[in-house]
Amino acid sequence: MKIAWIFLGLVLAGAQMSASGADKASPVNSTKDKITGLPVYPGVTETGPLPTTAVCKSQMSGDFFIVRGKNTRDLTNWYTAALPGFKKYPAVTDGRTQVTYFSADGTQEVTITGNPNSPEAYSISYGRFHPGLPTSAMATFNTGKMICGHT
Repeated sequence: MKIAWIFLGLVLAGAQMSASGADKASPVNSTKDKITGLPVYPGVTETGPLPTTAVCKSQMSGDFFIVRGKNTRDLTNWYTAALPGFKKYPAVTDGRTQVTYFSADGTQEVTITGNPNSPEAYSISYGRFHPGLPTSAMATFNTGKMICGHT
């Protein structure tokens, strides 16, 4: 009988935590990306750094994470809260939802990419740009038709 009360107590405590949002992933307690220092959504798998490349006359270094079983909308909500001051640029390219966040100076970027024609997320990438990208490049970064001009 004592075990039944303990079990009931654990179930009720879990329900209280769920109702209060305590079981939600929190940007405050998340790990940080090694290249940008930005928060990483819990439970994703790091695959390693992306090759350094030139993007609109800026050097870009980045990191890549695989996502399993997460909804793109949930990740977008989490990153919107985790990246205050970052501007969000949503797009759909080749049937994939892509939501990119840029720091105001264009030096840091996070992109959430969905699976084709699905609400499920596929990956999260992080980028650091030196020098920062111009506004036109940030606004068109995930469109497949990037504009490198200055605005």
